[in-house]
Amino acid sequence: MSYTSENEIPKTTNIAHVREVIELLGYHKAKDGLRIPDRVGSYYWYDRNDYKSWSGVELDLYSKQDKILVSTRSTVSRSYWDLLHQNKTIKFLRDLFGGCFYTDAGKNRYWRPDGAPPSPTASGCFLAIWRFKNALMKVNIYLDCRKLDAPIARENSSGLRFMDELNPRLLSNNLILPYVVAVWEDYFRMLFEVLFTCSNNKEKVLKEVRPTYIQMEQILAKNQSIERAITDSLYFQRPSIIVKNFKLIDNNLDVGTPLKKPYKNRKKKLLEVIEGHVLDRHRFVHSGEMNTALFDKQIKILLEDFSVAARRIYEYLGEYYGFHPSDDY
Repeated sequence: MSYTSENEIPKTTNIAHVREVIELLGYHKAKDGLRIPDRVGSYYWYDRNDYKSWSGVELDLYSKQDKILVSTRSTVSRSYWDLLHQNKTIKFLRDLFGGCFYTDAGKNRYWRPDGAPPSPTASGCFLAIWRFKNALMKVNIYLDCRKLDAPIARENSSGLRFMDELNPRLLSNNLILPYVVAVWEDYFRMLFEVLFTCSNNKEKVLKEVRPTYIQMEQILAKNQSIERAITDSLYFQRPSIIVKNFKLIDNNLDVGTPLKKPYKNRKKKLLEVIEGHVLDRHRFVHSGEMNTALFDKQIKILLEDFSVAARRIYEYLGEYYGFHPSDDY
């Protein structure tokens, strides 16, 4: 689902002036590889400052026989600021060049934002879990589409480890594990960067973590922010290490708290379960040792473990920093 608009501009308007206004509004030229009749320009706007944009705004410029047409589009997952910029674009074009516009709300009607704008912390944390959830969705699609019909691709153990190690289903499932841990690490890396960027006590982190010489060169060349450099110096795979890293920002911030409860009446804490999954990943990546119990049922449980853990921490951060966690991902 998306939100679209169309500005109809008189044909007598100089199209070069329209292009100039579009670029002054912060849009950059984009290429999608499509050839669409009458389209003479394609643009994209995205604001990274304070994590304002979630999906950004797409814009296409058309030169029709009887008019100039400017269409904008944002996805259902757009942010408050994406919506504002889409409205701003529509208004500027109409005020400067005349004509009329159409949105999903009707002719010459703007969209109304829902509620107040989120804080940079809330917006950045949402982006982190949004990316994480979308990444896990790819694994579920892969599992739904994967076909392993050979007799050797058993869906349960043969009882012989050497035979299970030849099972392509187990190899496929074990290959999923490094990807899941990678997106798990990216999730916490982004969360840390967001909280560090929005922190009023950055000196505490800077005393503990020093960027490398190469990172300092990147910072001085303005190719990388100091917050990103510090974040890239840390590891975010094992929960026990993640907890220590976040305490660099705030001693009272304990992201391990929501993981200390078991999930689905298990004896082990969710933190211990995730720690075990990460160690399985390390054994597989560094020595090729497979988890021969990781059949389809178990890989789906593993995905649920990571998803629930990420959501618990997102909700914990919402409570700690005073924002309402969103489910619109």
